[in-house]
Amino acid sequence: MSIKVDKFLLAQNMAFLISIPPDSHLAKLLSFCLATKARENTPGTEILKMTYDLMEKPSNLPYWTQDVMGHDLDYSSEEWKALGEMGIQDAKEFMATVWQELENLSL
Repeated sequence: MSIKVDKFLLAQNMAFLISIPPDSHLAKLLSFCLATKARENTPGTEILKMTYDLMEKPSNLPYWTQDVMGHDLDYSSEEWKALGEMGIQDAKEFMATVWQELENLSL
């Protein structure tokens, strides 16, 4: 089944991304997401569930990053680089900063 993405949804997501400060924790998290790849046969609903589980339990960030990186059965240098640039020392603190940055965005 293919999901049709309309122009407004794309514009909304692009505006959101443009609004994010490039040196923020949120930008680093999204850069990590862009560096990872899912297997071709992985449904979007599975990736959405994995990501939603992280939102529910932010302390699982280290485990989530490893699951996402390994999902395509290949740990690429781009993924490792993006993970390192996140600079995660404390998962709860990192995600708390992400939530604060989201609240401070003006869209």
